[in-house]
Amino acid sequence: MRKICLFTAHSPLGGGGGVILRSLVENIEGVSISWKYLAENVAKGYESGYWGRNFMGGSLVKDLWLTSNMLMGNTCAPIDQLVKQLLEVDCDAYWIISHNEGLRVAFELARVQSARPVHLTVHDDWAGALCVRSIRYRLFKSWAKKLTIAALKQVTSFDVISSGMQTYYLKLSGKTGEICHRYLPSKALIKHKQIQESDPFAIVAGHIGSVYSKADFINFLKLFKEFANSKGKQPVMNMWGCHLTLNDIPSIFRSIVHFKPGLPEGQVIPELAKCDFVYSMYPMNKSLKIFSETSLPTKLTSYVQASRPIFGHCPLDSTLAKFIEISKTGVVWSSQKREIGIEELEKLTNLHIHPDQWIMTRDTYFGESNLNTMLKVFLEKQELQD
Repeated sequence: MRKICLFTAHSPLGGGGGVILRSLVENIEGVSISWKYLAENVAKGYESGYWGRNFMGGSLVKDLWLTSNMLMGNTCAPIDQLVKQLLEVDCDAYWIISHNEGLRVAFELARVQSARPVHLTVHDDWAGALCVRSIRYRLFKSWAKKLTIAALKQVTSFDVISSGMQTYYLKLSGKTGEICHRYLPSKALIKHKQIQESDPFAIVAGHIGSVYSKADFINFLKLFKEFANSKGKQPVMNMWGCHLTLNDIPSIFRSIVHFKPGLPEGQVIPELAKCDFVYSMYPMNKSLKIFSETSLPTKLTSYVQASRPIFGHCPLDSTLAKFIEISKTGVVWSSQKREIGIEELEKLTNLHIHPDQWIMTRDTYFGESNLNTMLKVFLEKQELQD
């Protein structure tokens, strides 16, 4: 059996990237995958793969010095140590995730040896997502872009999270990456009809995870409140695992928003299924254009499982808007104009999505093709190099 060494600069249990990777690792057959990772703490169930804490983050001066050297291609002792450890792993091929230290690790690993293929996975573009969304790393954008191009050209193969990212990286590197999403078993979709347990005099929206723009979210709350009140109903916004607090919300909207602790997916999906619709956003800010055109919200996989209509609040050329358009699972508000937003909410509340549409969306985006894509990478493409 072919042995694959997977390296992530984040916990196997952390964030959308962890969700995507676990769904693949746990279901890919025909290969043996050993997961090595950096994280703040040891992840339960993945103790043997823990390699210590990340060197990124922490002390500002030290972090900026090390991260700038890492992105510029200068000597970086922590990266050299990681590469050395990876070279000592008994494996037939490497699978590296680009997040944080992973991008430079993939480049160096492919540069210093050619005996074992190096495959790179990109969930978020380093320059267009990680740098632009960070105050600390914002000035590193050009260096991150150069390293991304160098890594894409150096590695044996790579996969990306969207067709938008595939097109963008083809322009940058001249190479075409495979597209790979999270895998959802067919049984993951809720089989029963929506359970209406909410107040009949309310319109209930649901959301999980991060809000990318507080200003855009507040604009939505204003729109939602106006729309619900025009129907003689109260707007209710249930939010699980959000980083915002009531202090981030203007007082006029605080009665609308109900912040709830994050729940395991198996517990939160039945709660989402009780909502009239679910909310997902990508920021309207032009500086985040690459991010919105190349990334894809992992929360969509939970929304598909809950089978609730999606209100997409995002630029029209974003991956989120394209997902909703292709899957026909919701509406998109992209203009920021109040009257258009009201029209879209009206459409959404009258939208009845047949169960077969959710099944088709699962098959198209989150089905077995994703497992086959990664299996092809490790059993076919990379064997050509051996």
